[in-house]
Amino acid sequence: MEESPENNKIELIPSGSSPQQVETSIAAFNEPLSNLLTHIGLPTENVLMPIEERRKVIFSLESALEVLPYDQRQKAFYLSKLTVAITVGLFDGALAFLWDETVKSLRQLIIKFDLDYFFNVAGELASRYKKLSGEEDMEAISDYDLLDICRRIGLINDVNFKRLEHVNYFRNHASSAHPNDNDLSGMDMLSFLENCLKYAITAEPDISVVNIKRFLDNVRKNEIPADDYQHIGRDIAKQPQERIDDLLLTLFGNFCAPDIEQKVSDNIEGLAPYIWNAASEAAKYKVGAKFGLYRVNGDVQRKDSTQKFLEVVDGLGYKDEDSLAAELLDKLENLKSVHFSGNNFYNEYSHAKSIDNSLSNRGIPTAARKMFVKVICVCYAGNGLGYKQGVDERALPYYVKFIKMFKVQETTDFLKLFSDSEFTIDLNRTLPDQRIRDIAKTLKDTTTDVHINKALDVIINFSTRSLSKVAGDSRFKQPLKFI
Repeated sequence: MEESPENNKIELIPSGSSPQQVETSIAAFNEPLSNLLTHIGLPTENVLMPIEERRKVIFSLESALEVLPYDQRQKAFYLSKLTVAITVGLFDGALAFLWDETVKSLRQLIIKFDLDYFFNVAGELASRYKKLSGEEDMEAISDYDLLDICRRIGLINDVNFKRLEHVNYFRNHASSAHPNDNDLSGMDMLSFLENCLKYAITAEPDISVVNIKRFLDNVRKNEIPADDYQHIGRDIAKQPQERIDDLLLTLFGNFCAPDIEQKVSDNIEGLAPYIWNAASEAAKYKVGAKFGLYRVNGDVQRKDSTQKFLEVVDGLGYKDEDSLAAELLDKLENLKSVHFSGNNFYNEYSHAKSIDNSLSNRGIPTAARKMFVKVICVCYAGNGLGYKQGVDERALPYYVKFIKMFKVQETTDFLKLFSDSEFTIDLNRTLPDQRIRDIAKTLKDTTTDVHINKALDVIINFSTRSLSKVAGDSRFKQPLKFI
């Protein structure tokens, strides 16, 4: 009788082995390896992780891999490399192997989902991604932005995004991918492995995301009956706000494309009013800001398409005649992308300076105001990590200058940010928590509005490292009703 794969699999740790036996086996290998390094004049201190830490991972590895089907394990060369690296004691190398496979798996998930939609969202996230389109272009997307786009289109949820973002941070600061002196423990590696396997490498889109794919496919390929517009729009309105906004911007971008087919144009004209009504003010202003940009650049076709789109959705009041708002939005999106990517402590400065040059003495354009407040406050607060206190110190004077420009409307936008999970994501750390309170104190000195000041007082006096929860507190919600 043919044996099943389960009967043929080789156990990493033979049945009946005790932790002491495993530790002895690794020690027997570890000593000659250390002696070799010493013999050829290489350092041995802080190179290999302690045997006890390796043992923790090896004894839990089989359990951690249960989420991965056996047929996939047979092709998982990255896991073989990870296991060897851990056994030898090179945890930093093991993490690099794991993260590379995680990124590869997310890219494959996107390709199976909807590559065009992915790049539409990427282009809105940062203008430097606007000209990307093919599978080979995915390597140009930073790892953090890849995670963020996956979150926005629904391939990973907010909690799992945070888990994978945590792995990405350690990959950048404690793996062999970059020079560093940081250590990883056995429990760290097990946590990273479990999160990457569950939420990226073996992840599948949920039904709501599959429905978005069907919707986009239908818009591109079929003539949608007019009677269906309202029903489809009502269903789209149930999606998370960020996804609705991305869909609006994607449809708008498709509508302005020079080579758009008539049936696609008709579909978008019929559906756009319903999606527009469900979209945020920020997304509406972003569409309106394109009119001035296309006009100044002499892009007559896209300018006329923008005019028609705004007429269809009854959104002419959002039209911005000046190109400044669209220019500033592009720069803010790039700054936000850089802030959440590697080496942000060095790279934010040039973007902050460029934003300052765009603003000049004209103030903050209405169409860019909400994005301006969010990005500047996020960058001022920092992430609380790294030896530079989690901020780009050269860019900091610009952030202080920008925050001093806030008036009542910008302060109101600041208060509304506490319902935004992307804004509150780092507020459980001490430094960002304190910096956000500093913003609240600064803004309190600029207004006499009683309700605004009550809300600011709640922020200033709220429990330490708990500001991510302030939006749900009745003491904060009550004054917001009157603002």
